[in-house]
Amino acid sequence: MNQIENVLDYIAQIIELISTGILLTGFGKAAFGFVKTELSGAFRTDDPNGLSLIRLQLGTYILLGLDFYIVSDIIHSMIRPELNELVSLAVIVVMRTTIGFFLGKEIAEIKRSEE
Repeated sequence: MNQIENVLDYIAQIIELISTGILLTGFGKAAFGFVKTELSGAFRTDDPNGLSLIRLQLGTYILLGLDFYIVSDIIHSMIRPELNELVSLAVIVVMRTTIGFFLGKEIAEIKRSEE
């Protein structure tokens, strides 16, 4: 059983790295888009700073990264199903789900205002 736990722990760590990569990719794209928008002076009347699409893109990457982190947390809890691990998982999932919910609403609002 210890070998299976080690494999699952390794898989969870890979998922965490992928999640971090997703978040960093989203940040990099958003930062590049922001700098590009600011340097080009591209202002639109409906979005004075031209940042709505950048926020939409960043929010999408954040949601995807959070989903991957939740998968990793679930795997960690499967490996160590102790009470404190389960409570920790519950708190983390509730926090990330709440963030995801409100971020999803904001993304939907940005999409609606873009159309």
